[in-house]
Parts: sequence; structure tokens; C-alpha cells
Amino acid sequence: MPRYFNFIHHIDATSHFNRAVICLEKAFTFLDSSYLFYAALELRTSIERLLFEYLVLVGADEAKIGSMMNTYRIKDLSRALYETEPEFDKKIEYTNFYLKTIGADLEMLVLDKNKLNYYYGKLGSYLHNFKKPAGSTQNQEWWNTLIQFLEESRAYLYEYFKVPRGFFNKMNDIGLELYQSYKDESVSKEDIKKRILDGK
Repeated sequence: MPRYFNFIHHIDATSHFNRAVICLEKAFTFLDSSYLFYAALELRTSIERLLFEYLVLVGADEAKIGSMMNTYRIKDLSRALYETEPEFDKKIEYTNFYLKTIGADLEMLVLDKNKLNYYYGKLGSYLHNFKKPAGSTQNQEWWNTLIQFLEESRAYLYEYFKVPRGFFNKMNDIGLELYQSYKDESVSKEDIKKRILDGK
């Protein structure tokens, strides 16, 4: 007789990150090393998803999004992101300026493509079959190194997930005008702050 399941599995970047944190906790709660590898998988997937979500948020067209559906390499995803929105970093910088102006204790992390690629690659290296267990799964120092790297990865990636990601392509006309003034430095930052606070 067939069995039916109604699994709920959220695939947003934050959910992948949160599951990685849960897996890390369970590894030591249950003393089950398999959770460490699940944590590595979820952290790695969270990086893929983060870049893909940003690609959607900046307004990539359907053709661009479709071409990225089966792409997982961080270099390819980041290239597509900056092709779609060359001013992506500047807009994050402006978003942080805006948040600080209105008194929000939040700051979005500017994407470090090289660092994300480094973590993505190294996490992936732990997700293959270990052909020499004497130098890996049978070696306590190897486990210590894995745990340390997972904690390092978690701490670094947390900086991307602790702040909600914004819809950069949804600025209204006033917002776009203020951003342009900020980017061009045609208006002083103090005047831009005043206009933000005045709602003009």
C-alpha cells in the first residue's frame, strides 16, 4: 500500500542556515557525527540560495533566472547577479546608510564573492566519500578541524542572515532620486539624511 507524506521543507536561504545550526546542536546532543555533514550541506546550500535570492530580488528577467536554475557554482551565480545589477554593492551601501539614518540597528553585509566561494568550496570538500579514513574520519584532529570550520562558516554566514534582504528594484521615484544623489555625491549626505527623515 502506498504511503503519503506531507513534508514541509522550506528552501529559502535562511531556512537552510537555520537547519545547519540545528544540525550542529544535534551533533553534540546525540553524539552523532552524521549531523556535522548535514550541517555542512545546509550551510553550503544556504550560500547557493542566498545568491539566487538576490538575483531574483534585483529583478533579473525570466531568461536570466531560467539559465541559473541548474547552476550551483558561486562564481556563476555572482556573475549573473552583477550582470543584472552592476550597482548591487553600492545599493547595499546606500541601504545601510538609510537604515542608520532612520535609527535602525541593522546593517547588511556587502557580498564578498571570494570569501563565499571559499566557504562554498571547502564545505563541499567534506561532502565526498573519504577514501583514506586514517587521515580523516579515524583521526581526532581531523574532526576538530571540521568542527572548527563549521563553526567559523556558521559565524560568517550569520552576518548575511541576521538582516532581512531588501527589494532593491522596488525603490519609488523619491528613493531612486535620493540613491542617485548619494551615488553621485551631488548632494551632501547631511542633506540626504534630512530628506529621508522628512520623507521627501
